Amino acid sequence: MYMLEVAFIVGLAAKQQESVTLCYLVDDGDGWLLIDCGYNDAGSFDILRSQLDSIGVRLTDIKYVLLTHYHPDHSGLANRIKAASGAKVVIHEDDWRILQSVVASTELWNIHGMIPWARSLGVPQEELDGFQKTANLGRSLFPSGLEADILLSGEENAVADTGRLTGILTPGHSPGHVCFYDKRERILFSGDHILAGITPHISPSHLTSYNQLGQYLDALRKVQHLEADVILPAHEAPFDQLSKRVDELLEHHRIRLEEVVVAISHGFLSPWEIAQEVEWSVGKWQEMDATNRLLAVRETVAHLQFLESKGTVLRMDQSGKALYALAVV
Repeated sequence: MYMLEVAFIVGLAAKQQESVTLCYLVDDGDGWLLIDCGYNDAGSFDILRSQLDSIGVRLTDIKYVLLTHYHPDHSGLANRIKAASGAKVVIHEDDWRILQSVVASTELWNIHGMIPWARSLGVPQEELDGFQKTANLGRSLFPSGLEADILLSGEENAVADTGRLTGILTPGHSPGHVCFYDKRERILFSGDHILAGITPHISPSHLTSYNQLGQYLDALRKVQHLEADVILPAHEAPFDQLSKRVDELLEHHRIRLEEVVVAISHGFLSPWEIAQEVEWSVGKWQEMDATNRLLAVRETVAHLQFLESKGTVLRMDQSGKALYALAVV
């Protein structure tokens, strides 16, 4: 097995430890499985090919490209690799539907849906203008023209020819996020579901499902007690002590939920207003760019939907804007 590092393209590396996608080559007998692949970018493709050359693996040796989820830093190069190798692309059907919607849209980054949805969260127009500049770049980083060969469905699927790996549905970061588990070698390829230091984004949008945070917390507990000696994530670095890391993530979201409850304790507010009262690891609210502020608002929506599902908060729509307040007990 090999770990490859496919660099983010210039302008998208927010932190040094987040500047690459970690992709994994797994020997599956008569060929290789590639787990995730990096952005759809010529420079990223060159980096991937160079690393393959250095270990004596040809593109044509890759039989399957396994995508943990649809985000472009994981799926972007899938079509280039497939065209060069004939590899079969594997993705969960819940994420495939979203990926198709993104790449098939006549508008960049499906802006025609994202912008009105974000506006309903209270995001002001000047923020949306700033976000749109970044979003216009984003669509080209997805795997344009990709056709998936195998769609995973349900909770668990054996993948590739030998069935050595099991794809486990772990929704939250995306609706169809999949971790790949090697029971024989006691390895969990965790994608963006569990990272060593960063808390994965739980960011609902107009394309995703309701209560993603609830799904994510359930999915954390689903894999918490797998027999895994090493966890191989898509960013940062490999780590161990899976159960301990899951507990840390659960605690993080418990604290975030408390912050959201405090923020709405005095009446109805929009997600935009609530997000400004929450502490964010990427920096102070005033110092964030438009993209990070929108991500923060979407994270806030994830926590509000979870609280709403528990009956803790109420949602009211007023003049096309979503407002939230504590439920009266």
